[in-house]
Amino acid sequence: MSKKIIIGIIIAILLGAFTLIGLRQKSSYEPQQNLNAPIEIPSKDIVKIKDVADKEKPMVVMFYVDWCGYCRRFMPKFGNYAEQYKDKYTFAVVNSDDADNKQMVEDFHIIAFPALFIVDNKINHKFSLHPAATIENEVMEEELNNYIKVREKILVK
Repeated sequence: MSKKIIIGIIIAILLGAFTLIGLRQKSSYEPQQNLNAPIEIPSKDIVKIKDVADKEKPMVVMFYVDWCGYCRRFMPKFGNYAEQYKDKYTFAVVNSDDADNKQMVEDFHIIAFPALFIVDNKINHKFSLHPAATIENEVMEEELNNYIKVREKILVK
């Protein structure tokens, strides 16, 4: 092998190594989430499910765990929905790691987080929201608006 080829390979390896080091350093500046800290409930319009007294409105229930990064990212949006839809829904949360909620987590067959449900005690119904609702605003709003339309039709009968 010629000297020029060997030098070219060494330079390519060094450039690749420096690029990787640079990428690593940039990512270390991203804010780190403390997955041991409890998730902060962002809105006064969100209650714990055991505190729900209103049986006239359906409930949007979020099952979460404090160590879930997706739950941490979605909780502020959940707070926004709670404020936006407070006249149509009651918003509630269930910490799935809490021993007091173990039976409820089993009853809802929760296997991933966050998990979203609409629970309607007036018509004895629970409905799982599409997982994309935690990612795309349009999906969440469509799910919430569609449920209200269907509920109105059911209650008129």
